[in-house]
Amino acid sequence: MMQPSKTVRGVLIAVIALALVAATVVGVRTVQHALYWADPAHRNVTPEAWMTLGYLERSHHLPRHSLGPALGLAPQPGVPRSLEEIAEQRGEPVSALLTEVTALIKAQKK
Repeated sequence: MMQPSKTVRGVLIAVIALALVAATVVGVRTVQHALYWADPAHRNVTPEAWMTLGYLERSHHLPRHSLGPALGLAPQPGVPRSLEEIAEQRGEPVSALLTEVTALIKAQKK
């Protein structure tokens, strides 16, 4: 049986090492995410100006992208916007949007 050359062996070791590092990073992030959302302090939170719609959907176990259309917002790819940014774009006070979002969450949970 032929032995692989030292160069091929080195490349294979590097590929395996990179795969192990990538798997470790993904595993650690998955565990962190699971622990974060398992904490009761992050479930069913009261909406605040810094939160995004996605954060509130996860916190209240609502379907993804359910709050945006209910608020009349078209999906926008990219960086999620906070409720404060959404209120500013809509030209309304943050308190009014927080009240509206709170009502929507309650309605969707029924």
